[in-house]
Amino acid sequence: MVDHEILLQRLQLSCGLSGIPLLWFKSYLTDRSQMVVLGDSRTQWAGVKFGVPQGSVLGPILYILFTGDIPLFFAKHKANGHLYADDVQAFVHGPSSDQLSLVCSIDFLVSDLHHWMSTNRLCLNAMKTQLIWFGTRQQLAKLDFPLLTEKFPAYTFSSSVRDLGVTLDSSLTFTEHISNLTRSCYFQLRRLRAIRRSVSHSIFTSIVHAFVCSRLDYCNSLLMGLPKQRLAPLQSVLNSSARLIARLPRFAHISPYMLEVLHWLPISARIHYKILILVSKSQLSTAPRYLSDYMRKPLSASSRSLRSADRLDLFVPRTRTALAQHRAFAIVGPSIWNDLPSLLRAKLMTGISSLVLRSLKTFLFPRSFRAESASE
Repeated sequence: MVDHEILLQRLQLSCGLSGIPLLWFKSYLTDRSQMVVLGDSRTQWAGVKFGVPQGSVLGPILYILFTGDIPLFFAKHKANGHLYADDVQAFVHGPSSDQLSLVCSIDFLVSDLHHWMSTNRLCLNAMKTQLIWFGTRQQLAKLDFPLLTEKFPAYTFSSSVRDLGVTLDSSLTFTEHISNLTRSCYFQLRRLRAIRRSVSHSIFTSIVHAFVCSRLDYCNSLLMGLPKQRLAPLQSVLNSSARLIARLPRFAHISPYMLEVLHWLPISARIHYKILILVSKSQLSTAPRYLSDYMRKPLSASSRSLRSADRLDLFVPRTRTALAQHRAFAIVGPSIWNDLPSLLRAKLMTGISSLVLRSLKTFLFPRSFRAESASE
């Protein structure tokens, strides 16, 4: 529903485009047509007066430029937020005693956002607007949900929400997310079992990696610091995938095959692998700024450089809670980075390449499988 005239005005006034570049965008957006095909039937061609071209490279970029004013509302109401295409997320932080004022801030923010969208011919989808409280079980128990429902009847407070494919619960235990992920992976494995004898070993391994392992690796850095028993269902999925490839019985020992043939890291090591890549990208300024800001060098009390700087160490901030110590990226990331050998850290700082990633994986293999063997 992006209005082309408003978009062109925004490119001119907000982005400073003029002359030939502006005419190029105007030519790109205008005189487009589309039809709908259903089976053997199709509609007549109709002119496209709204929207950005779907499936195009410039489509998402133009939409982001069109909605570039939304972060201003976050600052106005002292909130933080993220934008991802047409998804808008706003965050406010405070003690449970300020629950009414916190929801008021969100309410005013939603009102301003709704007004802005209306004036720009967009629509805020009320059916997809959800509110959720995050905190410890002790803090969540202090919330008065009946009072909040009475004061803000238009809002429904959810115990879990789906965010870009990840299910977030109020206590960030990720229990529901792991359950949904495990169910989805086993569904894929049951379907893949039917074609196991129809393709070669190498092709079938690639298919399992695409349909199962990629799901396990998606956003797995969020699972850092979870108890091993909570990650056990995901490890079982990985073991079942390896047994399906190797055509082994259900309860056969699979660790040697995963190590020597498939070269797969266990779940805990895959999480460390993802976090170390994010830490490396944060230092190379190729990660989002809200991650890069957490990567800081140790401070020196004098003008002389510290030996830790030569080793490429990162500053590990102090924390008051054990939960943050084991799960916060600002603490876990620098901690596991400092545990890497200096030579490997230097390689990671040269850039993310297949050779560097292979070196990181080689370093993680012995540790991870020793831990797995000890647990078995």
